[in-house]
Amino acid sequence: MIVTIRPASAADIPLMQSLERDAAQAFRAVGYDFCADGPVRTHEEHERGLEGGAIFIAETDGEAAGFILLWVVDRHAHLTEISIAERFQRRGIGRALIEAGEDWARERGFDAITLTTFRDVAWNAPFYRSLGYAEYAPGGGELDLAAVQAEEAQSGYAGKPRITMKKAL
Repeated sequence: MIVTIRPASAADIPLMQSLERDAAQAFRAVGYDFCADGPVRTHEEHERGLEGGAIFIAETDGEAAGFILLWVVDRHAHLTEISIAERFQRRGIGRALIEAGEDWARERGFDAITLTTFRDVAWNAPFYRSLGYAEYAPGGGELDLAAVQAEEAQSGYAGKPRITMKKAL
């Protein structure tokens, strides 16, 4: 399987929303049905990535397999979303997308990349730990990250333990 990664465009937003919905179905296996049934990223959230952050799409044999969405949050690159279509999961595509996102962040001079994730889901916090991310407590000056966390809580995603993680670049 050959994976290629390309920048996304506004025309890809419906595709990314479909990929996100499909990827979220994996959460049913761990009893997080609210993720599978919850909303996907809005057009505006994707536009934020296109305008001031980055979005990359992974393709295998010309078929979209997943994407990564990065925003700039409190002077850091922030991994806002990564979604891999269920039939492509566990094939290294997520790692490849994260590597592309980290490369993008380094090229733009960011010293760290942050994310929020579920603490107890194998392909969330434990996976990110294997890539060098560590749990951390955001400081009082990280108001944009606090806003991201508040939005997650308001959307119902704080119903299970979530953590913030960071990786120095």
